[in-house]
Amino acid sequence: MFHQGHLNILRAARERCDRLVVGVTSDEALIRMKGRAPVIPLKERCDLVSSLRFVDAVVVDLDQDKRLAWRLQPFDVLFKGDDWKGTPKGAQLEAEMAEVGARVVYLPYTPSTSSTKLRRFIAPEDFADEAASTTSETTAEGDAQ
Repeated sequence: MFHQGHLNILRAARERCDRLVVGVTSDEALIRMKGRAPVIPLKERCDLVSSLRFVDAVVVDLDQDKRLAWRLQPFDVLFKGDDWKGTPKGAQLEAEMAEVGARVVYLPYTPSTSSTKLRRFIAPEDFADEAASTTSETTAEGDAQ
C-alpha cells in the first residue's frame, strides 16, 4: 500500500537525480515474495505513482532481482530506505548493483508508517501466524546528478 514513507523516499530520491524512474513490483512478483496478493492492484499502484509530479516514469518490476530491472532500463543509482543499510539483503543489493555499474543510495526510512503496519491495522486476522516485517518494497531508480 502506498503511504507517507513511500512518498518521503520518492521525494528525497528526486532531489538527488536528474530523472526519476520508479519501479512498481508486479502482483505476481509480490505473491512470490510475500505469499499474498497486494491490497491495491498493479494498475492502480502504477497510476498513483505516475501521478506524482516529481516522478518521470514508472516501470513494472517483474522480479526481486534489480539486475533484471537494470537490464531492461539501465540506471546509475538505485534508492532504498535506510532500513536496508547494513543488512544482509542490503549488502547483497549493493553487490548486485556494483556488478552492473550502479550504486545504492540509502534514504531515510519512515518508521512510523509501513505497508505491513497498515495491513495489520486493516486486517489483523491475516497476520495471526506471521512474523513481524516492516520492510518497504518501494524502489526508485534514477540518473544521478
